[in-house]
Amino acid sequence: MRFKDLCEELDKVLRLDVGFRGVVDKLYYAARSKLGRPLVEVVAELASEVKHGRALIVTGFKVLPKMVQETDGPPGTLVLAKTLIELGFEVSLAIEEDSVEVLKAGAKVLNLKCPIIPLPVDRPLIDYSRELLETRRPALLIFVEKAGANDVGVYHTMFGVDISRYHSRAEDLLKEARRAGVKVIAVGDGGNEVGFGAIKDAVRTFVPRGRDCGCPCRGGIAASSEADLVVVSSISNIGCYAVSCALSALNCSKWPHDRDTELELLRAIVDAGAVDGLSGEGVARVDGVSVEVLASLVDLLSHMNAEYLKRAEGQGSRSEA
Repeated sequence: MRFKDLCEELDKVLRLDVGFRGVVDKLYYAARSKLGRPLVEVVAELASEVKHGRALIVTGFKVLPKMVQETDGPPGTLVLAKTLIELGFEVSLAIEEDSVEVLKAGAKVLNLKCPIIPLPVDRPLIDYSRELLETRRPALLIFVEKAGANDVGVYHTMFGVDISRYHSRAEDLLKEARRAGVKVIAVGDGGNEVGFGAIKDAVRTFVPRGRDCGCPCRGGIAASSEADLVVVSSISNIGCYAVSCALSALNCSKWPHDRDTELELLRAIVDAGAVDGLSGEGVARVDGVSVEVLASLVDLLSHMNAEYLKRAEGQGSRSEA
């Protein structure tokens, strides 16, 4: 099996509409049309080219009614971070100040020691971003389910509610990173995330409230900032898992995630205050999808990684003979 073939199958996992939102296919093909090949393949190859470098992964999306961190984002961020660290990266994480404990709780489950940087929500981040990039010097900047502003600077939930005052102006970090020549990757599921301006026309066309949010700004929920590469998935955690699975396979490594860890990880961040993004309740669900379903997808990805490595090893043995 070629790596490209594995990535085609992993991209199918991205497109599984497990939450039945009805938009993932349209957004996926908008992103795919810009690359001409599997999304996870492009991201995995890009990351592998800067192996032994530094990465900064930014997440954070607060939801109604309590305006606290949702369960989509932190698990994917942490599993991707663990994968990159095992491949030689030095990884830093960032999230809104009052959501740091959620990431810390998940990091403890995965035994991750990487720094977690608090992002302020009460001011622009231009100077803060410049200092952060100068200090961390990342080769990759990755946004995972990070709330993104529309064309008029307003941040929205998928339901069109203005949540601007609860979120950091992470677009400043994206702009400064691109100015410094840092590659920017965005992982999301609804088009209202940082970086998804790269497929804004598709978001405005196919996502409910994409063009008109219904709030006083009337600018729609579609994010305006553009990443270099966009990974679309039905749930952002799944997008990160598929990318990290591809990364491990490309580097002939076992994927460092499994069913039991997924169950423990999600329960840990809920105990730390995270809530389901659909219901707003502190339950072990992500965008309304139960942890048992997500653990089954983790099982599937683990199987795909193991089978690829087994076949690659077999092909290597035959070529040596």
